[in-house]
Amino acid sequence: MTELRRRDVIVRGAVAAAGAAVGALGGGIEDALARRRHRHRRHRRRVRTPRPVPGTPSAQTFDVIVVGAGLAGLTAARALEAAGRSALVLEARDRVGGRNFDHPLGPGKVAELGGQWAGPGQDRVLALAKELGVDTFPTYATGQNIYYRSGQRNTYTGGIPPANPAALAELEASILELNQMAAEVPAATPWKAPHAGDWDIQTIATWINGQEHTAEARFLTGLAIRGVYGEEASQISLLDFLSAITGVGGDVNTLIGSAQSIRFVGGPQQLSVLLASRLKRPVVTGAPVLAVDYGPSVKVHTAAATYNGRRAILTPPKTLIGRIEFSPPLPPAYDEILQREPMGSVTKVNAIYDLPFWRAEGLSGQVVSDTGPLELVYDNSPPDGRPGVLVGFMEANQSRALYGASPAARRQAALDSLVRYFGPAAGTPRAYVDMVWDLEPYTRGAYGSFNPPGVLTSLAPQAVGPVGELHFAGADTSPEWPGYMDGAIRTGERVAKEVLAQLS
Repeated sequence: MTELRRRDVIVRGAVAAAGAAVGALGGGIEDALARRRHRHRRHRRRVRTPRPVPGTPSAQTFDVIVVGAGLAGLTAARALEAAGRSALVLEARDRVGGRNFDHPLGPGKVAELGGQWAGPGQDRVLALAKELGVDTFPTYATGQNIYYRSGQRNTYTGGIPPANPAALAELEASILELNQMAAEVPAATPWKAPHAGDWDIQTIATWINGQEHTAEARFLTGLAIRGVYGEEASQISLLDFLSAITGVGGDVNTLIGSAQSIRFVGGPQQLSVLLASRLKRPVVTGAPVLAVDYGPSVKVHTAAATYNGRRAILTPPKTLIGRIEFSPPLPPAYDEILQREPMGSVTKVNAIYDLPFWRAEGLSGQVVSDTGPLELVYDNSPPDGRPGVLVGFMEANQSRALYGASPAARRQAALDSLVRYFGPAAGTPRAYVDMVWDLEPYTRGAYGSFNPPGVLTSLAPQAVGPVGELHFAGADTSPEWPGYMDGAIRTGERVAKEVLAQLS
């Protein structure tokens, strides 16, 4: 089976987007959607609740209180318990997994509504899957791909779309230049790069416009950036992108290519479910943290209880950490950087059919398009191809354009895109499920946080490491594989070592 390089639009035209994933367990699609809408209403009420009178104090003081039951928090908790320390994990949602969220399609089969892919070099997540008995399989990529531009639909095989040769030459030159620039940028301390000041004050779009002169090259590069960040290239620091390239080994092709070639049988949320099941203390779900007091110990306040600890690990998305009330307040650099590192905007769509009809027509299911709202589409079927699933992504401004739309209107807009690419059969799926990650009260965007111009060089050097008894982890804090499941696991391992050194 040909390997799909999901975001390889810049060179090979296979771009896409990653997000979050793990599963509503049990029930049909419509029932699960209804349950999720109900949870949204309850969660919104919780988020708007002011700091409460402290709830019932916990009778126990834990060595560490971990906030967030995604891969970072659960990895850290497991490592702490293995070292003989007591750890309690608090999770705002009524499930574990964070940005991993899988929707059941039947026994052992899911449609991933969040992050789902891995690839070569992502050793931590692949090792964890092997340890937990979760099998992997290659993303389907057999057949012809679709390239839709300026109202014209073309099919092609291989990795290079039928773009203008001049545009492809510019794209190749851009990749070479970006790789050379990234070689100067330390992933963990990008502000120390020799040209950090010059690269941090310009956006990726500014650099693209100076480097590429064909409209098609700019379109494909911008689409690749949306696939990486869920954000427009005009909003992101060039230095941020260069540090991300370094963080995956120094090659743009890795960041936007093979990193999305592997899927998990049964979905990746089960990694978190299995990790949580092996902890000595059950994860406390439905417990959004509203306030944290720290120094010389830690008190973590939810609406229902106050938990006492010696130290705390915070793993939620940065924008949500910034909404927690800290006493004393966080140092100014930390507080400001939490305000200035936003998240992208992504709506992930899965259209579910009895069979993957496009395969019978010789199509891979992969689409690269300049017409929204779904500009990127892939075959997302289970390993046996039953049911057939197409996954599409509304990213950045395409996602924001439908903020005010009803669920029915959003569904119709997505299906109109699929009909444009695959014909009338795509307009009548047996089921449809999507996730607007911006509406998720304990995520508020996707795929992760990013740095606008100026943030890395002005604030990041002063916001490194723990603050007193508070430690920080999560995929967005990882120099290696930032924003990926692999990066989240790495930060969980790192922060556990950091905390154990302080507790000893």
